[in-house]
Amino acid sequence: MLEIDTYQQDGKVFQFMKMPMQKAPLLVLKGEKGYVMCGYLNLEAAEKLGDVAVRVTGVNTLEDVLSKEVAGVTTGAKAAGINPGDKVKDILGKLA
Repeated sequence: MLEIDTYQQDGKVFQFMKMPMQKAPLLVLKGEKGYVMCGYLNLEAAEKLGDVAVRVTGVNTLEDVLSKEVAGVTTGAKAAGINPGDKVKDILGKLA
């Protein structure tokens, strides 16, 4: 079943979506300017669309997403000052 929730940090609200798949959940944490996606989603497609997107891997919960390091970024995310290796919790303001 699809789970939709919100997460707040520093007065900014993010939408969180979790959908169980066969082996692991599909996760997205979306801010006003960009989003964090799990490894199920395609960073190259986000790049082609011009999205400000970052990818994390090995996540099953919102807490996992927040504690992970960024594994990949689009050009838009890089322009916003987000780089691979940054902690997701530290870069959320750039996606808000």
